[in-house]
Amino acid sequence: MKDAEISEWFWSLIKNANLNRDTLRGLLANFSKDDLIKFQEEFIDASVELQEAPFTDYMEESEDGVEDIANWIVSNGKAFYFHILNNPGEIPNNVNDFTDQILYGIADEVCVEKYGESTGIY
Repeated sequence: MKDAEISEWFWSLIKNANLNRDTLRGLLANFSKDDLIKFQEEFIDASVELQEAPFTDYMEESEDGVEDIANWIVSNGKAFYFHILNNPGEIPNNVNDFTDQILYGIADEVCVEKYGESTGIY
């Protein structure tokens, strides 16, 4: 993955959310639909990178589990994300105790609340 694909704008929002879904919701509340879509796209782009080998070699087997782990890693911010990219063996096997820290989907929820439709990005 090229670093440029995931913007500093995105990583700044993730950092400011500090693993808190309500905080992220507040940060995104006044965003345009285009910005919500952009945020959702960047989140997914970052997460997808972790949903294939060699990363999946260290994760629980289920597809939902893999997605949760990848989304949790993205939610932990840029430094942790790139640490895991460079050290796949340090990826957690599961994040069952940390699902409340997963920031994935908040942009979509805000988009539905504000604009009456989802981002359409999954």
